[in-house]
Amino acid sequence: MELYLFFALLLLYLITAFMVPSHLRYKIWTVAFIVSFAVTAVAIGFVRVSRQDVMMDANQLNWYYILFLFGMITVALGVFNLWMYRKPLWRILSTSDTDLDDDD
Repeated sequence: MELYLFFALLLLYLITAFMVPSHLRYKIWTVAFIVSFAVTAVAIGFVRVSRQDVMMDANQLNWYYILFLFGMITVALGVFNLWMYRKPLWRILSTSDTDLDDDD
């Protein structure tokens, strides 16, 4: 399933790389990153808040803990990156076609 998603997004990127202007491509993929970051944060929040008891053996529990841990690290790093790069992100999301010089 994950490989299908990866290849679908790769195909979508290749299509946008050749069919749309660079500033629009930057907007599309920046917004996609922000949305995926928000969905990941909400999903991890639900996992943390619900605290459901699940019947798992020790091996499965270790894998879920590692996934949860790295998901939380990803969310924390995403927050830091959004804060550090807020001005370039704002510029990407707020500029129009006429405001940018397309050097590609």
